[in-house]
Amino acid sequence: MLLRTLSLILTGLLLTTSPTRAEDRSPTQDAAEVLRQIESAPPRGLFYEAHKDGKTFYLFGTLHVGQPDFFPLEKRVVQAIAQSSALAVEIDISKSEAMQAAVMRYALLPTGTSLDSLLPPELRARMQAQLTTLGLPPEAVQPFKPWMAALTITLTAIQKSGYDGNYSSDGLLSGLAQGLSKPVLELESIDQQLGLFDAISPPRQIQFLDESLKPLESGELAGDTRKLVDAWLFSDAAGLEALARKHQQASPDWSDWLQQKLYVERNVNMVAQIEKMLAQGHIPFVAVGTLHLVGSDSIPALLQQRGYRILPLYPSRPAP
Repeated sequence: MLLRTLSLILTGLLLTTSPTRAEDRSPTQDAAEVLRQIESAPPRGLFYEAHKDGKTFYLFGTLHVGQPDFFPLEKRVVQAIAQSSALAVEIDISKSEAMQAAVMRYALLPTGTSLDSLLPPELRARMQAQLTTLGLPPEAVQPFKPWMAALTITLTAIQKSGYDGNYSSDGLLSGLAQGLSKPVLELESIDQQLGLFDAISPPRQIQFLDESLKPLESGELAGDTRKLVDAWLFSDAAGLEALARKHQQASPDWSDWLQQKLYVERNVNMVAQIEKMLAQGHIPFVAVGTLHLVGSDSIPALLQQRGYRILPLYPSRPAP
């Protein structure tokens, strides 16, 4: 009965990605089809149960981009979020006005300064070549600081390779939580996330842009994105951890910063927020990027150090 109720809610989320027009189907047909899809959906992502002091909550590793056929998620995930008191995510992406305001605060160059004016000629030419390849007009990145230009180009390239942020598992879970009238709580804020990049010194920001262009130029970004997606689709924890290690070692100048700032410190802070939510009486369904759930400094590892028993709910299957 629980899954049938949830399938009615999920129907509204899936209508826009179905090949059949919504007006040609009845709600009963939609509910039956979504229920069938939930029942037959394979395990995807990393999924853990955490226990301590008689409390149980869930950890799920999400993919921030996706495709329509990645959904719906497997029934145990759907049941777990229904049984939880709240959804806890890195940031609530539905707060579009707050996100736009944060971009204005952190990502834009001072008025009258263009990105091109900050870059050496060789790097400027390389960036322009990638913009042309991606079909982005040169002026699209001119107002941005180098770190924001790097992220914009990288995310555009990922989208061009067939993966869309509109089909993120984070977004699906947020829609499901809202449909169930459950609060969506943030483990971080958009200011914290953008502030991490904005704290990089201007010369290092230019180096960050340089380093970000290299995997596009070599074709490595497309291959690694495919490997990441495949590892997520197969719940391949070992494969995900191997990808994380590869990127930490690929650029020695950046590996320490990437590991410490983007993972270790954020994981520590997110664990503190999870424990705060538990102390406030919430039993959260925690959904964060999958790479936050692998490695010795991961959220599960940190929780284990604090006395939690962590049980994997999906078997790890090597991706093809």
